[in-house]
Amino acid sequence: MRSETVKHIVKYYGGIPEAIKLLKRERDALEDEYNGLGGLAMDGMPHSSAPGNPTEALAVRVIENGVKNRLQEIGVQVEVLEGDAANIRGALDAVNGKYKSVIIMRLIRGYSWTKISGKLGVPDSTARNWHGRAVERLGEVLEEVPMVDELAERATRART
Repeated sequence: MRSETVKHIVKYYGGIPEAIKLLKRERDALEDEYNGLGGLAMDGMPHSSAPGNPTEALAVRVIENGVKNRLQEIGVQVEVLEGDAANIRGALDAVNGKYKSVIIMRLIRGYSWTKISGKLGVPDSTARNWHGRAVERLGEVLEEVPMVDELAERATRART
């Protein structure tokens, strides 16, 4: 696998938690906005402060605004992101510890070579050498991931 593709995948991995958080926030906002039923009355029936049939009015608003479809899309997107994160995490775990550290520091955290070499206690040239080997090794491991082409495509799209 090309090193640029591997780098896109690792950067994509670094952004997955934030993407999931944003999707869940959107889901919660949609659910709150369209939860017109305030709770249950003493008789156990749903009630609302809105006049008329609140359940029917809510259902019409949800259908008209495509909320159900968007909530389903969000669910699918979260599942895909979580699956991608698990696959990439597994590939990173298969890489040697020092190589994994260099990849995380450089591609996810954005550390400079000086900072990486200082944290690892090695010269800059060694850190750069390890990074090149790490990307190469991670690319080999990623080749074994199921549907890696689709994963790479999502990662590339996420970076644009």
